Amino acid sequence: MSENNFEQQAQPVQQTQPVEQVQPAQPALQVTEAQPAAEAPKKKVRVGMIFLSIVPVAVLLAIQTITQVPFLIVASVDAAMNNTSTDPFEVADQLLEVFNGKYAAYAYLLYAVVGLIVFGIWYFKGFVKKNPKVGIKEVFGFKSILAVIGVVIGLQFLINAAFVLAFWVFPDTMNSYVELMKASGLMDNPLITILYGILLGPVLEELCLRGVCFGFLEKSNIKPFFIILISGILFGVMHMNLVQGIYASVLGFFLGFLRYKYRSLKITVVAHIFFNLMGTYGDQLISQLNLPEGGTLILGGLSLFVLVFTVMLINGDNKARKEAA
Repeated sequence: MSENNFEQQAQPVQQTQPVEQVQPAQPALQVTEAQPAAEAPKKKVRVGMIFLSIVPVAVLLAIQTITQVPFLIVASVDAAMNNTSTDPFEVADQLLEVFNGKYAAYAYLLYAVVGLIVFGIWYFKGFVKKNPKVGIKEVFGFKSILAVIGVVIGLQFLINAAFVLAFWVFPDTMNSYVELMKASGLMDNPLITILYGILLGPVLEELCLRGVCFGFLEKSNIKPFFIILISGILFGVMHMNLVQGIYASVLGFFLGFLRYKYRSLKITVVAHIFFNLMGTYGDQLISQLNLPEGGTLILGGLSLFVLVFTVMLINGDNKARKEAA
């Protein structure tokens, strides 16, 4: 055996390494199922804020009463100088007649001025100063202006139709309401009618109801539907008579809906002023048409479609809040 062969036999045999198994390639991105977003915890209802929403209405009525006192004193002196009766009921009737005929309009003006100061400061300090501002351009557009017109015109014709039905069913109640409105003294002076009934009064009521009351209700964490409902009922109660209170509540529901959707008093103030303007002078123009009662009822029925269309228009407005009321 040769030396080379011996060396080859002497070398240890190298063991072969096991072949590693090729693992299948893993995908670069693994698709995982989307996990549903965790729901925000429900906010606890603050019952105290709901009760606080009643306070602004009580304050407003207190201001109205207090500002009438000096004029009632003057009216009582005036009535005493021209009345010789000792019957307390006749004396009271004479006092109210003198007050409503001579002084009531000026008492309403004083009430409006004092109320605007009180509620203007209250609303600004409590609900505007620390909150994001909503500009005019964020509120008013073609659809929102059309919505205001739809609400006002629709409600006017609906209320007129309701009055026709109410006179059929409750004639005594409706006649008493008409006499009350005539005795208020507001319609006797056109200047007072414009200043208080059309301009100052609506602004004051919006600051109180859709401003301070609505603000407290929003802080109570209740659903928007109940905010609108409660603020509307408070608006009706504030008027302190059954007939006006009912239709004022209906108006309050729509004004509350506008307030919620557009997040601003600007649009409700415009709508309220327009509504009072239509109620004061629009009805006079309509009465000249001498529409039969049946025609008024038909217009009232058509107004329901106008109001439904208006709500749909608001919900489709890009400027309006998207959350449902």
